[in-house]
Amino acid sequence: MSQNYPPFAVFPDLNCALRLPSGIEYRGKLRQHPSNEVDGEHWYEGYLRAEHKDHVTADTNLKDRFNRDGLRPSYFHAQSNAEPLRLKLNRIPAAKRTEKNADTLVGEVWNHEGLWTVVASASDSPSLHVAGTVVPSRYEVGFDGSRIRQYQPEPVAQDNEPMPAPAPRKAKAAGAVSRPS
Repeated sequence: MSQNYPPFAVFPDLNCALRLPSGIEYRGKLRQHPSNEVDGEHWYEGYLRAEHKDHVTADTNLKDRFNRDGLRPSYFHAQSNAEPLRLKLNRIPAAKRTEKNADTLVGEVWNHEGLWTVVASASDSPSLHVAGTVVPSRYEVGFDGSRIRQYQPEPVAQDNEPMPAPAPRKAKAAGAVSRPS
């Protein structure tokens, strides 16, 4: 997948590409469904497939275990209906909408690494239908054994808090030669 696209991109033909912060890339095809709650709104669903053979194998093992046992990890939220590599993007519920998030779509993707949250919205670009980003699910971040919690983005500093000054760099001594480790 090209680095020119955002981490989550849905093209006008509803093909999608997903690049996780861990570097794994997925492709898939989404289906668009009309909302049962609000006329004119849509939600999307589809299945993803990894681009690299090792990730395909790991995801296939996850799907096989899920199909055999039907179990989700205990740290997933109680209402979770996540299935391996199934992406469902829904609008934020009407009761929780604000002016800023009215057009936002939210979904979860469960792969062999863990549970990821996808946040997206309609794109202004004519070559993209929907674009967004991917972060570890809040349930992953709260789980001590998570393999993906280190990909949680750094919190944004508030305007009223001063940013710490960067540490000064040491100047190289004249004539110093760097040595390999």
